[in-house]
Amino acid sequence: MYIPEYDLLHAIGVPFSNPKTQYFDEGLDGFPAYGLMPGSDIKSPYRLFMPEKLYSEFSITATVRPANKDGGFLFSVVNPLETVVQLGVQLIPSGPGLTNISLLYTDANIYALSQTIASFVVPSFAKKWSRFALRVTTDNVTLFLNCHEFDTVVVKRNPLELVFDSASTLYVGQAGPLIRGAFH
Repeated sequence: MYIPEYDLLHAIGVPFSNPKTQYFDEGLDGFPAYGLMPGSDIKSPYRLFMPEKLYSEFSITATVRPANKDGGFLFSVVNPLETVVQLGVQLIPSGPGLTNISLLYTDANIYALSQTIASFVVPSFAKKWSRFALRVTTDNVTLFLNCHEFDTVVVKRNPLELVFDSASTLYVGQAGPLIRGAFH
């Protein structure tokens, strides 16, 4: 069975559109990684990098090193009015030494506000490289943190297959000028 993969980092153009806010950094094991600073504006029509609709079951993987504890959106797909995050992953401070990893999943035809369907409070990993994955099945979301199963929450998604508006925008490192949430 063929399972397609979508690499959202391809939305980051090289050479960088703004070298003051986008840069190369040293990643895990010395390999190159992308670095983003607030003010970076990486956006594209979502259809260039993602399918028209999400499968009912999918996974999201990320390797990140937040520069600070402020968090932000790793990526987001927002509706054409840029008021609703249809799909996104957001890091949010959650008290001393803690970070909240949230999965946003919203049918913009049903909801006027972005819906967070799963949140996980984890030890803060500001200034440290961390890997995590979100496995989404029909009725739950599981977080894997640094290759270990961390927690599972039961979810009720409506719809199971999220169809994006054809004019939706993919943002990397933020959620657009209205929602904001720049990641650094």
